[in-house]
Amino acid sequence: MLRTIIVFALIVLIATAAVWLSDYPGDVRLTWGGYVVETSVVIVGALALVFAVVVALLYRFWIWIKHGPGRIGAIFSDRKRNKGLEAISNGMVAIAAGDAVEARRQAVAAEKHLSGEPMTLLLAAQAAELNDDNRAASIYYDRMMKREDTEFLGLRGLINRAITEGDLKKAQALTKRADELRPGTAWVLKEQYELALKLRDWETADQTLSRMTRGKASKGEAVRRAKAVITYEQALIAVKEKRDADALSLAEQAHELDRGFVPAAALVVKLTADKGASRKLHKLIAETWEHAAHRDLAEVIRKTVAGEQPRDWFRRAKETVAPHNPDHTETHLMLAKAALASNDWGSAREHLMKAGGESPPASIFRMLAELEEKANADAFAAREWIVKSSLAPQDPLWICDSCGRQEEKWHAHCPACDSFDSFTWRNVDRGSHDPEMIEAEIVREIAPTN
Repeated sequence: MLRTIIVFALIVLIATAAVWLSDYPGDVRLTWGGYVVETSVVIVGALALVFAVVVALLYRFWIWIKHGPGRIGAIFSDRKRNKGLEAISNGMVAIAAGDAVEARRQAVAAEKHLSGEPMTLLLAAQAAELNDDNRAASIYYDRMMKREDTEFLGLRGLINRAITEGDLKKAQALTKRADELRPGTAWVLKEQYELALKLRDWETADQTLSRMTRGKASKGEAVRRAKAVITYEQALIAVKEKRDADALSLAEQAHELDRGFVPAAALVVKLTADKGASRKLHKLIAETWEHAAHRDLAEVIRKTVAGEQPRDWFRRAKETVAPHNPDHTETHLMLAKAALASNDWGSAREHLMKAGGESPPASIFRMLAELEEKANADAFAAREWIVKSSLAPQDPLWICDSCGRQEEKWHAHCPACDSFDSFTWRNVDRGSHDPEMIEAEIVREIAPTN
């Protein structure tokens, strides 16, 4: 628009000048070296205008000559860049499709046309990974690490490579660097947390989990459970290092985070007993048994308050433990074991029958067999109970939800698949009821010991 106005103004100015010269004609006389040139003012003005146009055109031509090579180079450069961008686009599509050969071909083309560009390096690294060329992938990620604009992206690639290769310490160090570059990035915190768990770096895991959930109105049951397990593991380390006060404090924190977490409940009872706080211990036993009744906890309590004779433990179990969760299966099982040990056959049978429920586990029948032998010396009745135990559901165990591994004791990590906090207390399928296997089990159970 502005250019149009300027052109229009020049036309008006030239027309005005032409009209003015026609209204006021004049002559121009030039004497030079014996020559005399005479002409009108209009002709001189026209010649001046032509001269100005010629000079302008010559100037433009000189500018074109001066900058022409650069413009031509820019044209070729744009074409090269467009080819590089097209190669990057096609390469990313190939990677998404899992086409390793095409991804590598496009990576080579992108490197040819756009060497050193961030997306070119990323494409080359991912194409190398797709072709299982881990060394080349690491080289490209290292090159990205050396550039300020791609260092974070390069770190992510190297972290994934280190995890894939099993170098968890290196991966953890790289996540710390990534966190320094961009603090609080979600994927960095997630990797830091998972690596800390795998490395049993409980302090880092605790700090990272707190950062991941900071500012959230509700932490959620899963987060509280994870924090309880981590704090419990820290308490175990404090026990090994004989930091008794720290161990008790951490165990109490773990129990407070998840009152149904049996290992923490058992540990806090044991440590409180070791400290000698009897009044606090009785209150704690009541509270833990109410929320986390379990045979592991019962065994810890038995060792804490049993007394010198078996009958002492039976009496104390009835008085100090059972009332706080009287109908629980584990309560009846605890009392049945204590009654058997103290030769109280009637109480033992009563609690065994209550503990069994509708589908008693094998241990109930084995204890009934033991009761028949001890109370009545009735081997035939004992044998019948053993047969039933062979057909009964297997007793609960700590079972990994990820791989099915069975353990007598709870573990923070599965010894088989290394899953974190994957053990739950539940029944196991017995499987086949082979008569020969049943007979072998019967013989083993009732065989006299020398």
